[in-house]
Amino acid sequence: MTAGAPAVALLYDDDAFQERSGPIARTSTGPSGLMGRQVAGRAFLDAYLRHGTWSEMHALIRDHASAESITRTWRAQPRTSPNPRRLHIHSINDFHETFFRSPRATLIHAPQPPDPAFAWARQQAGPGAFALSGVTHTLCSLEAVALLRSLVDAPFEPCDALVCTSRAVEAMVRAVTGTYAAFLSERFGVKESSRQATPVRLEIIPLGVDTERFRPATVEERGEARALFGLAEDEVAVLFVGRLSHHAKAHPYPLYHAAEQASVTVGRPLRLLLAGWTANEAVRAAFVEGARTFAPNVRTDFLDGTEPVTRRSVWHAADLFVSLSDNVQETFGLSVVEAMASGLPVIASDWDGYRDLVVDGETGFLVPTAIVAGATADATARLLLGSLNYDHFLAECSQSTAVDPNAAASALSRLVADESLRRRMGDAGRRRALEQFAWPRIIRLYESLWNEQETERRARSVRGNSVAIGRDGPAAYPSPERSFAGYPSRVVDATDVVEPAGDLVALERLLATPLTHHAAGRRVSDPQLILAAIERAPCTVAELDQEWAAAGIPFDIGRSTLAWMLKYGLLHLRPVP
Repeated sequence: MTAGAPAVALLYDDDAFQERSGPIARTSTGPSGLMGRQVAGRAFLDAYLRHGTWSEMHALIRDHASAESITRTWRAQPRTSPNPRRLHIHSINDFHETFFRSPRATLIHAPQPPDPAFAWARQQAGPGAFALSGVTHTLCSLEAVALLRSLVDAPFEPCDALVCTSRAVEAMVRAVTGTYAAFLSERFGVKESSRQATPVRLEIIPLGVDTERFRPATVEERGEARALFGLAEDEVAVLFVGRLSHHAKAHPYPLYHAAEQASVTVGRPLRLLLAGWTANEAVRAAFVEGARTFAPNVRTDFLDGTEPVTRRSVWHAADLFVSLSDNVQETFGLSVVEAMASGLPVIASDWDGYRDLVVDGETGFLVPTAIVAGATADATARLLLGSLNYDHFLAECSQSTAVDPNAAASALSRLVADESLRRRMGDAGRRRALEQFAWPRIIRLYESLWNEQETERRARSVRGNSVAIGRDGPAAYPSPERSFAGYPSRVVDATDVVEPAGDLVALERLLATPLTHHAAGRRVSDPQLILAAIERAPCTVAELDQEWAAAGIPFDIGRSTLAWMLKYGLLHLRPVP
């Protein structure tokens, strides 16, 4: 450990640091089984154990099972450090003895935003007793947003830090904390200042990837993997890896549309490999039906992404990777980095952390996205009241997010048609993964941050808060279009121009397919009214607002209908000069 570095205690529990094994439980209420945050948490733990400069590691645990689990993980790691290392287990029940009387560690790192309970407890010993560190994963739940609000009104210190995995995440954190700080300033008559809304330091550090595990396939490995999945030599294998959820991960419509268009325009055999898992059979059936409906000329294989051989081999069998996330649950995009490390070109949505990963035109292509102002303005209010559950909240946000299907088709067609382009972009992605996302570099960034926190802790300096002006939606959780305004390529509003792109046939198909008719109660479903909007275009969004209003349609319903029409290509946005 470097001089002046803190002794770090990892706030450990299995749910954050261990991948769930065994068959995925099918539920009707939401995702279960293997989760991205668990994959990321276990990868971080392995990397810290392997590449960290520590000699004394501390684990703060809540139960005996967690103590046994981290001990097994620690013992299973290869001993690469020449210096002896020790693991110390501390029960949360002994917290005061461990951190107040004679501190064994001076920094606590959590697999989530820092818990305000520790900040409040720290007041007993003083602000310099220990520093807190945490990391963002999914941030759109009420529980996660409550943790972000606590960064403003709980007694956090300048020596505390929150690691944001992308620029979009940092923007979301600032939107929530800034709005809440402004509300508190107004409510209690405190003058707004130019300082930041929370004393906690925000640091952007991406997730990492094991570049030895995820690497380009050898000729032999590629041949074996393609034979395993029955791929012909001339078939271009387009891969997606992850949870199959049209409301909580990535809606498949733009992928299906792109694959169908590419198969027609390029004239090259194309195969979709969807390696993932679903929450229940109804979701799986919707994905299968969607593939038949929107990509009838493309063979689509649904592979069990929880099966170890499949999960390992699909990377070697694929020619390119596609992930078109449209969901506010996404924050980083670990599978995108895994694809780059595997030497695959990537087509990704220009959404949240994805845009920090893919260099458009160099390592792959970014597909434009859009959210519509007004479409989800009351969603967080209804979520707070409980009149909207979390799953339906995600569905409404997803249905109000458009990933440009034609741009996706253009990008996919280019890569399917050009093997040399796939190779160049795949090589560039591999270099970028090695340079920017390899775990040794990421661990160094964490340790550098922790060293700076230790310096700040020792200084016990005090800084004030700043205020962000303006709010949209509840102060406790701003509306998605404000909270997540940093995610899409653009935010559509009154002056934007929409142009016609669909017809009655396309509309009837979209309305008849459950996959594309979700959250119907939050928008117009009358085909005649929707056709009238198509016929009204080209027009500005404000002019379309007037058309909806004249038909007695509330503003937010009209805007969410516009978002739905953009999402499925019934209208498209005129490019901004």
